[in-house]
Amino acid sequence: MTSDFFHSWHPGLSFAFLFTPFVIAMSGVLMETYTARSRDFDLIIASLPNSVWLKMQIPFWGTTSLKSRCYLLSTITGAMLYPKLSVRLGMMDAEDLRNFPQRLRYRLLVSSWLIIIGCAWIAIGVALIELSPTR
Repeated sequence: MTSDFFHSWHPGLSFAFLFTPFVIAMSGVLMETYTARSRDFDLIIASLPNSVWLKMQIPFWGTTSLKSRCYLLSTITGAMLYPKLSVRLGMMDAEDLRNFPQRLRYRLLVSSWLIIIGCAWIAIGVALIELSPTR
């Protein structure tokens, strides 16, 4: 690779490289927001009756505003990304996670991975641009 590797790209390709991670990450955010606003949110909360952490967070955050629903959903998704850790820390109940509806688990994990991949791509893209020598 030469020193002006990124700057030698066609402008359309450069734009696509920088714009695509925003589209990927925003797709994940929109999926999570849709789930937070839908009836599936109530099903998600009902599917975790023995999770101590969730019982403590619902009275504190509530479930009426979109902000609180997204916060709860994000933390539930984080617990599903690392189920063994969340069970070991006492956040979630192992039986609740085993019995969680598969289609909702899949939707939450896909939205989370879209956000993670989009943010990682943005970070790598910015690092490539910042670390490359300027003309």
